[in-house]
Amino acid sequence: MPGLNPVDSDSLAEQIQRALPGTKVVKTFCTQEQETVIDPGHIGGGDHTMFVSGDHHGAKQTAIGLLHEYGWSDVIDLGGLGNARAQEMYAHLHTAIGLALGGMGTHFGVKIVRSQDR
Repeated sequence: MPGLNPVDSDSLAEQIQRALPGTKVVKTFCTQEQETVIDPGHIGGGDHTMFVSGDHHGAKQTAIGLLHEYGWSDVIDLGGLGNARAQEMYAHLHTAIGLALGGMGTHFGVKIVRSQDR
């Protein structure tokens, strides 16, 4: 498994935000296969989920607009930039899934299935 640093109490996205305080940092794309980033239909017809997090609403809306232009239809806003930690920690689960499905280079997507009661 790849090592993560930072983990739990910080994220690379938060470090970038602190280093460049005038920048509007949005975390997205990091939970997907490279092939699906700009072409979600590459796997499963595009029926999988993308996540975003960030502290600036307008910047997140811009990122979500870009995701929609690329073809992403299921985008979940995780909230503030502190939630980039969860996205970055997903790297371990992503690697484990890839290995379980056949090894590095195995392509897959993740779909969040919502309750019908919402």
